[in-house]
Amino acid sequence: MNWSTQKTGIARLVGAALCMIAAMLIALDMTSLMEQEELWTQQPLWFWLSVWGAILLLFGGKITTLPQPWKLLGASLLSGVLLAGGFMPMPTFFLSFVAFVPLLWAERKVAAAREKASKWTIFKLAFCTFFTWNLLSTWWIQNSSFPAGIFGNTLNAIFMCIPFVFYHITHKRLGVRAANWGLIGYWLTFELGHLNWDLSWPWLTLGNSFAHLPSIVQWYEYTGVFGGSLWILGANLYLINLLCNSPERKSTKAIIARMAMLILLPISVSLALYYSYDTTAGEAVEVVAVQPNYEPHYRKFSTSTTAKIEDHQTLAKKYLTDKTDYLIFPETSFNYSDSSNISRSSITRNFRTFIADYPKLNLVMGISSYREYDALEEKPLNVSERCHNGRCRYFNFHNAAIQINNTAEDIPYYVKSKLVPGAEIMPFIGGVPFFKNLILDLGGISGTGLSTQAERAVFTSANGVVAPLICYESIYGGFVTDYTKKGAEIFFVLTNDGWWGDTWGQQQHLHLSRLRAIENRRDVVRAANSGTSCIINARGDVLQATNYNEATALRGTAHLHQEKTFYVQYGNLIGRVSILLSAWFLVTMLANVAQLKRKN
Repeated sequence: MNWSTQKTGIARLVGAALCMIAAMLIALDMTSLMEQEELWTQQPLWFWLSVWGAILLLFGGKITTLPQPWKLLGASLLSGVLLAGGFMPMPTFFLSFVAFVPLLWAERKVAAAREKASKWTIFKLAFCTFFTWNLLSTWWIQNSSFPAGIFGNTLNAIFMCIPFVFYHITHKRLGVRAANWGLIGYWLTFELGHLNWDLSWPWLTLGNSFAHLPSIVQWYEYTGVFGGSLWILGANLYLINLLCNSPERKSTKAIIARMAMLILLPISVSLALYYSYDTTAGEAVEVVAVQPNYEPHYRKFSTSTTAKIEDHQTLAKKYLTDKTDYLIFPETSFNYSDSSNISRSSITRNFRTFIADYPKLNLVMGISSYREYDALEEKPLNVSERCHNGRCRYFNFHNAAIQINNTAEDIPYYVKSKLVPGAEIMPFIGGVPFFKNLILDLGGISGTGLSTQAERAVFTSANGVVAPLICYESIYGGFVTDYTKKGAEIFFVLTNDGWWGDTWGQQQHLHLSRLRAIENRRDVVRAANSGTSCIINARGDVLQATNYNEATALRGTAHLHQEKTFYVQYGNLIGRVSILLSAWFLVTMLANVAQLKRKN
């Protein structure tokens, strides 16, 4: 080992030590803030960046036995940084169109080496990319639960590696052209699958990258976010092919011109749709959204029901008028008793009295409730058992929404049906006693999780048809279209974004509602306990918004829409085609392997 190599090794050890010292100092600061019942906000990001930096400095050179391992590692890390740089709410959205290129370049180097490279090399490179992306874009989850947050970031990065590993295998067996189509199929199949299982976390769906820029993706009313994912993947694959396949025949100017056309043409179509869409075509309704601003970690669930009722009513009175059609309270505003007794609850009676002064008013609010079951009664799988002195009681807990008005005695009741993994449901292992308790530690309900309902429900009144979207549900495009199919004319998002502090988390959640507005061409009104309450029109524009960390309300005009977009009617066509494409390549590779075995 020469002196230059020794100096490099020493420098890495020193760098790793400094990173770990920084991590320990940040951890001490986080501990102090927690003892003072203050939020961490940015500290988890700097903590894990320090830890991740130390790991890379210590072990990055062992990522592969191929020559220039640090160059390959640098390419994979650059892709992760570019993916984060192109993701909402960053203004540099154009980075998404080149973000995969460094990783794709590294994959081609590994594929060219064939037997010289370990089978795990491409997985490790891909993991570095996707963990970096997850960490830089969704680090804020750890403000809700520190261990669950980093576990989620790591697990999601592993899931993202799977389609890329299949791409690498396809490249080696069927060639680069087939692999390019394969990557599109595999990745979109992964995104579709990630929408529809219990460990669902579709936050980093590629098409979500442009959620803060609705004017450039108006064509999501035809494709949904999968159109954006296809756009990003297509641009990256086109660029890597131009750069690697025939560099001697393609000038830099030609490459830039073609990429510009690939990016600008969809934007031009979107802008034409944006400026031609009439957002005021539907019937106007006056809405008031209340933002009580209870800090969720330490205050919200310890505040008395009496105080909450008074706070909500005081804020509402400042903005309500005789013309107000809807008053909206956020997610889990009040804890109700048995769901079968809601209409006779003291909370309901109190609010019936309150809205009596506003004859046309509908109150839509989020609640926590439960249903109790007899010992011999058939129970759902995620029932919670409470036993005392030999007598057991069985409960099924709900995160729900209701509507109260002056004309209907019956109260419509909707149960949140897309649950947050970890906080509201523990997939696959929720029945294990340890994990039952962990759900409670993560801010959820003791037991195996909350209950759901099979189909979407809407709240109907003389004022219109409302879709009650509860928090996490608003990030699911195909799921939300079910409300529109049920006749919803406007979306109300009842949420509580204060778990993450004043971070990108609450901003990103708001922006995702803008995509639902475009996909369905519906106005969206968000009522946040803490976070940002706002009114969004059917083009995805935010018309009015509250400030974060402010107890307030807003009053404004929204519009009812009845049209059904192409996406609502036909769903994720791109996703379904991607499944067929993935199946085709997988079957072809299996057939080739079988044929080779017969020959041998």
